[in-house]
Amino acid sequence: MGAKCRVLIMDDNVDAADTLAEALTLKGYAVRVCYAAVDALHMAAAERPDVCILDIGLPEFDGHQLAEALRAIQGANPLLIALSGRDMPEDIETARSVGFDRFIAKPAKLETLLALFPN
Repeated sequence: MGAKCRVLIMDDNVDAADTLAEALTLKGYAVRVCYAAVDALHMAAAERPDVCILDIGLPEFDGHQLAEALRAIQGANPLLIALSGRDMPEDIETARSVGFDRFIAKPAKLETLLALFPN
């Protein structure tokens, strides 16, 4: 989809978020970055991204709560991708139960993420 696909990245690890954003931007995606869940919630509501890549483990409210809030506001869109350092079966099941469409363990390979994006 290139620049037509809007991507929101939310990760409290600034370096990881910025590195992923740069890689996606170089691939032609329109990318916005947030480092806190509450900021991502506001940005997603205002800008309606096509894809949200959300870190799960966060200090304020976690990625699960953010996914639930996004689903409550926006329904089935956007595509929600959980990004987590933990990938046990129960972690994946929890992510799916709160509204994530996909689950990727850190560190995520760019090709793996891109394969999940809408065409």
